[in-house]
Amino acid sequence: TAAMATLDSIAEGQVPSDAEAAKRFMSKLMNTSVRAHIDDGRIISGQLWCFDQLKNLILLSGYETRADSEGHQSEHRALGPLILVPGKYIRKLEATKNSTEAAIAAANESEFA
Repeated sequence: TAAMATLDSIAEGQVPSDAEAAKRFMSKLMNTSVRAHIDDGRIISGQLWCFDQLKNLILLSGYETRADSEGHQSEHRALGPLILVPGKYIRKLEATKNSTEAAIAAANESEFA
């Protein structure tokens, strides 16, 4: 179906043309662990609490990971209970494969229920 194809393309990192499919997918990722890669090379990790139309994220129990010059993760630092990650600095948002697959399945179920 068209909805299934759109959600599969989201999981593969492609931007869906259907805004509703993207909203369903992201809503199913709420309260899961994510990593936001930001412009300066840091990775901000935490539980996805909310986001807005400007792609700003609020993460729970966030921590920062820095990479050395060779790209190896070298330094971890706790950031606090609530973290705002400005959307304008986010290059990539990652979730675990299990969370992504579960979000696709749940979004597909809600689409056809």
